[in-house]
Amino acid sequence: MILLLNTFIKARYKRFHQRQQLQDWQAQQVDKHLAWVCRHSPYYRALQGAKLDQFPIMNKQQMMANFDQLNTCGLEQAQLFECAINAEKKRHFSDSAIGDITVGLSSGTSGQRGLFLASPQERQIWAGNILGKLLPSLITKHRIALVLRANSPLYGTVNKGPIQFCYIDITLPIEVWMKQLDVFQPSLLIGSAQALQLCALYTGKYSQKAIQPQRIISGAEVLTPADKHWLQQKFNCPIHEIYQCTEGFLGCTDQQGQMRWNEDIVLIEKHWLNAEKTHYSPIITDFRRRTQPVIRYQLDDIIVAKQDSGIFEAIGAIAGRCGDCLSLLGQGRQKGCKVPVLPDLIYRAITLKIDEHCDYKISQLADDCIEIAAEPTYHQRIQQALSELFAQQNVLPVTFMFAPKPVWQAANKQRRVINLCGS
Repeated sequence: MILLLNTFIKARYKRFHQRQQLQDWQAQQVDKHLAWVCRHSPYYRALQGAKLDQFPIMNKQQMMANFDQLNTCGLEQAQLFECAINAEKKRHFSDSAIGDITVGLSSGTSGQRGLFLASPQERQIWAGNILGKLLPSLITKHRIALVLRANSPLYGTVNKGPIQFCYIDITLPIEVWMKQLDVFQPSLLIGSAQALQLCALYTGKYSQKAIQPQRIISGAEVLTPADKHWLQQKFNCPIHEIYQCTEGFLGCTDQQGQMRWNEDIVLIEKHWLNAEKTHYSPIITDFRRRTQPVIRYQLDDIIVAKQDSGIFEAIGAIAGRCGDCLSLLGQGRQKGCKVPVLPDLIYRAITLKIDEHCDYKISQLADDCIEIAAEPTYHQRIQQALSELFAQQNVLPVTFMFAPKPVWQAANKQRRVINLCGS
């Protein structure tokens, strides 16, 4: 509890007055962390004394291939997967632990499921950071509802003192979990973009009272500007975002409404995705995690760059996964080349054409074929928006196919833009 409170205070209150001060402190933390990891992780032992830029770039495939040597507790991947999968199948998430190590399982939307390990100390640090950065106020009691596919002993760490925590299992029928949510009446509602939209549509339909949260926090999926605006209208409360994944608690909306990297927890390097340096995939070093080191781990996410005067660097937007980027045939100077069309450009183009809330999914089926899934009344306007965007991006015209409005499954991630042709 002392560790949680200490972390809470540091996360809540300003410790750094200049960005250079933050960067100097980060460098010290990273050096100490790398020295510890190299002493305790067999995978990194040969790099004792090396600087961060001498460490290899890591990804999910490499991490899972070397997991037994990489973790610092001598745990075996096969046993961990068995533990986590059994807990998820039985929906007994308190069983998702080996000894005092919590075992989490990613959703696998990137094509491969990943593991997340946390010691008791890491759970307290995580809870302190989450509460310090996300709670609207400190003088009132809070009822926090987490609306997600899977629970974890990690999340229950926040269930302390004036905070009442409730996990809402969206794998259950919607009338069951929506009624549970209405009865709980959360002051703070946390969920995926898709789950939050379902909350907005169905709250109050299976009970006598609809929920009235004071703040909503979206995570786990891309929240498009149009969906965010619609949720704000429905609930009449602030919509914040959290960047939390298997790799850690990476970023969140600050008290002024700007999403920022949690640079008191992670160091960010950038892999630029275009020559203009407007979008990048982040390379993460978490200098707080020891059980499962995350060092120079390159995510598949697309981040929109943004510069401002904040001490912690701003996140313009989380635009999707690199695999959600369309890849179309160029023309003119780019003839014969594949031209990437980033997801956030598509969100913006459709929003400019359609004022009202529109449920859609854009899929690339081939180099020159795009499928638009939406209500038929929106098909032509979305086609026009995309055709104009593609012309601006200097790509060849494509063939459009149309499909009915997408049917989303609450237990699976919502991806509004997806490249299915693998190019």
